[in-house]
Amino acid sequence: MKNLREEDEYIRQFISELGIEKPSVGFHKSILEKLNPKQTLSTYRPVVSSFAWKLISSAIVALVLYVILFLPGGGATPLADQITGIYIPQVIISLPKISIPELDLSPIVIQSLIVFILLAGLSAITTLKKIKIS
Repeated sequence: MKNLREEDEYIRQFISELGIEKPSVGFHKSILEKLNPKQTLSTYRPVVSSFAWKLISSAIVALVLYVILFLPGGGATPLADQITGIYIPQVIISLPKISIPELDLSPIVIQSLIVFILLAGLSAITTLKKIKIS
């Protein structure tokens, strides 16, 4: 402990003999310029491109129109069947009978699959745009 006090006094005496130097004019400014280099101008690139926004908005509009026109509302028939002023001819096409297994999935699973398919398609489109295949 005594040794530390002696060293401390020696250091204080040494510093007082040397004196304190003052920095030159502009010293602080030069240090700050080195710490904060000049910022380069960068161009803004949106995360989601305008093509993707158009694709998303058209999918939402198509989904809303489908829900309004073809899904049953409060009544038992869809809105498209209730419109009497427009004559829509029925087209009957006989297709070969293919047995498709019926899946008993909950609505949340079906919605999740639809969202997954939409996002996978969006990802594929943006990847193809980056590779310049399209």
